[in-house]
Amino acid sequence: MAGRRFLIFAFLLTTFCTQLSFAVTRHYYIAAEDVVWDYAPSHRDLMHGGPLPQIWNGDTQWHKTRYIEYTDHTFSTRKLQPEWLGILGPVIRAEVGDEVVVDFLNRSRNPHSVHPHGLRYDKNNEGAAYVPAGRGASVALGGHFTYHWFADEGSGPGPGDASSVVWWYHPHTDEPVETNAGLMGPIIVTAKGKARPDGSPKDVDREFVTTFMIFDELMPKETMFYHPNQARRVNDKGLFYAINGYIFGNLPGLIMKKGEKVRWYVMGLGSDLDFHSPHWHGKTVRQGQRNTDVVDLLPASMTSVDMLADNPGAWMFHCHVNDHMEAGMMVTYTIYEPEPATCPVQFEAGDFWRNPQEMSLTVRNTSDKAIKSLVLMPAIFLSPMDMRTSATSWSTNQTIAPAQTQILKSTVPIQKANQLIGWSFYPEQITYADGTKWRPEKSGQCFHIYWRDPGQTTPPVLPPLQMEMNED
Repeated sequence: MAGRRFLIFAFLLTTFCTQLSFAVTRHYYIAAEDVVWDYAPSHRDLMHGGPLPQIWNGDTQWHKTRYIEYTDHTFSTRKLQPEWLGILGPVIRAEVGDEVVVDFLNRSRNPHSVHPHGLRYDKNNEGAAYVPAGRGASVALGGHFTYHWFADEGSGPGPGDASSVVWWYHPHTDEPVETNAGLMGPIIVTAKGKARPDGSPKDVDREFVTTFMIFDELMPKETMFYHPNQARRVNDKGLFYAINGYIFGNLPGLIMKKGEKVRWYVMGLGSDLDFHSPHWHGKTVRQGQRNTDVVDLLPASMTSVDMLADNPGAWMFHCHVNDHMEAGMMVTYTIYEPEPATCPVQFEAGDFWRNPQEMSLTVRNTSDKAIKSLVLMPAIFLSPMDMRTSATSWSTNQTIAPAQTQILKSTVPIQKANQLIGWSFYPEQITYADGTKWRPEKSGQCFHIYWRDPGQTTPPVLPPLQMEMNED
C-alpha cells in the first residue's frame, strides 16, 4: 500500500514539475514614442473608389503617441510588426503559467505607463496612477520601468472559449487622453499546452486583431469628461471613425489563404460614442457556442471569433452603426486562392522610372510551347492599396520560344509618372504557335508587382482595383 502511495505521489510530482518546466518568461521591450499618424495614407476612400469626404480630405495627419516594440534593451532596432496592427502596439503573448516582462521606456513628452487587463500583478506592476500608487504608475519622460505580470488560470480561456483569448494593455496615467493619443495594444493568452513556442495557439493558421475606436483630435486635454455637442456629432470635425487607426478602407494586410482557420480578436475602446457592431460580409464566424456575422463591442470590451476562410473574394468588414459606417469605419478583408504551381510566363526585369517615356518589361516563356502572341494586363499603384487600371499597352506578336525571354516596350506617356510607386502585370491572353490559347481562370492570376521602393512588401494577392465613381 505504501509503495502504491509512493508511486502515485511520484507521478503527481512529476506531472506538476513537467507543467512548471513548460512555463516560460516572455520578455518585451516597448517604448512610448510621439509620431505623426495618417488615418488615410492613400488620401482616398478606398472602399468606394473616390476622394475622401471633404471634412477629412487633406486633414488626416495628426500627432499621436504609440507603443513601439524593439528587439532588445538598447531600444535601437525596431521589431517588425504585421502591417494590419496599424496604430496598435505589439501583440504581447503568453501561455497560461508564463511570466510576462515588459521593459518600458518612455520617449514621449508626457508621463505614461503600461497597464494590463487580464493578467495577474502586484501593486508596483499595475501601471495605474491613483491613490495608492505603485512604482510603475507613471513613468516620466526618459524614464524606464520593468513590469512583471503573470498569466494565471484566470488569464486564459474559460469553459466554452476557444484556445486563446484577448485582453487590453494601455496607459493609466491619464487614460482617456493617452488612449485617444494612440497608446494601446493587445495581450493574447493561450490555454496551457495549446501554444506554439511563440505563444500563438496551435489550432489556428492565422490571427488578426482589430480595434474599433473613434479618435477625437480636438478633445481638450483638460476636459476629462468632454461630450461633443449636437453640431459636432453632425459634421464630425476632428473625429476619426477608425479600425486600427485607419478610415475608409486604408487598413492594410487583412489577407488570408483559402482553407485557413482564422482567429479574429475584436476589441473596442473610447468614449460614450464607442458602441460598435463589427460585421463581416462574405462569411460567418464562430463566437463561443453560436454562429454569427455581427458581434457587439463596448468601450474596453474584447472578444474572439473563429472563421474558416473558404469563400474567396474581397469582403467588407465594418461597424454596422449607420453613422460610424458612413464616417469610414470600414475596411476589406481578402480570402485568396494560392497561385498555381506553374505559370506560362515569368516576369523578370522591369524598367519604369529611369525614363518613363521608354518603359520596358522582360518576360520569359516558361511553358513547353512557343508563344505566338502575348497580351498583358497592366495596373499602376498610387499607394500600396490604391491600384488603378493603366492605359498603356503591353503586348507582343513576336514568337517567344520555350525558355526564351523577350523585352516588351511601351512609349505611351504616363501622367504624373513620378508619383507611381509600383506596376503590376498578369497575362490576360496567350496564343501559342499551335493555335491553342491560355487565359487566366481568375483576374490577377500569375501576377507580378514591380515596386519603386525595393523594400515594399508584395502581398500574396492583388488589392481590389480602384474604380473612380462619379459623385452623381
